[in-house]
Amino acid sequence: MNYKEIPKVELHCHLEACFREDTVMEVGRTLGLDVPQDSARFHSDWLLSQPLENLQIALKRFVDIQKIWCSEEVIERMAIEACEYAVEQNIRIMEFRYAPDFIASGKPHLTFQKIHDAILRGLARASDLDIAIGLIGIVQKTLSLADAERTVDFIIQNSGTFVGLDFADKHTHEFASYASMVQKARETGLHVTIHAGEEPLPSASNEVRGAIEILGAERIGHGIHIINDEAVMALVRERKVALEVCPTSNWLTSSVPSVSEHPIRRLIDSGVPVTINSDDPGLFGIDLCHEYEILHREHGFSTEDFNRCNDIAAAQSFIPSSVKQAFWPRKIGAVDSV
Repeated sequence: MNYKEIPKVELHCHLEACFREDTVMEVGRTLGLDVPQDSARFHSDWLLSQPLENLQIALKRFVDIQKIWCSEEVIERMAIEACEYAVEQNIRIMEFRYAPDFIASGKPHLTFQKIHDAILRGLARASDLDIAIGLIGIVQKTLSLADAERTVDFIIQNSGTFVGLDFADKHTHEFASYASMVQKARETGLHVTIHAGEEPLPSASNEVRGAIEILGAERIGHGIHIINDEAVMALVRERKVALEVCPTSNWLTSSVPSVSEHPIRRLIDSGVPVTINSDDPGLFGIDLCHEYEILHREHGFSTEDFNRCNDIAAAQSFIPSSVKQAFWPRKIGAVDSV
């Protein structure tokens, strides 16, 4: 199977962790960072290629990468290179997400608006590429509620250049604390996806339920650990909430014991809408075609399976229908009709 030939949709890709190895080496060197200049050492010292104890330990690997997003010029460059990566993977509809607070941390010269404008300049340079691109703004769940509201307000102020809002990172506050923020965002036309149900915790399925029932999540980032809760799976099916599934990511963060034991096939067989994503391809040293290869090898995915997941993703993309349909080879319809 030629994975690159399959037209793809990616809904869950963190812009900060979608980078070219050579670019990080170059920028790191100019910053005086101890970035290995050979590929083998770079992979072992800077990337996440073997499972760590849990998601929180894995998230610490982002610290070095955060330093690379150091200036408006570098941010613009990283954004256009991410778009070029997507086209190389034959991704026709691409949603990048990023956290303004994450990039800005420790960089007083970079305001949220400067960061966002630099990203937009990078995306504008991709306007001649055969791809529809949308941006999702991330609110880190580790922020204080005041800082979370500040970030949401920034995303709302720029709602014309965002398609959605996401809450990610460690679950710190009750979902109800964010309800008024989400409502304000939705009133400006922004869609909502929430990271939930990623880790194998007793609270996993309740996280997904809360994201849907309290915050009105239209999609769930990961959500794989609803697999043993038929009531929550029924809720997901009823509301047509797609899961943004990231197989290698789930293995590397020890959310699943191995890719072969990933519940993606069981979720699909249970009628749950599933999409296929890479999450943090640069940080993991993978690409989206790699995810297709392992799903074909470990779970017997066929071209028809991939097309089904991609048609679901095309329908669930927050990018306006008139924009995304121009880049998708099949008619985009509702989730239950694809």
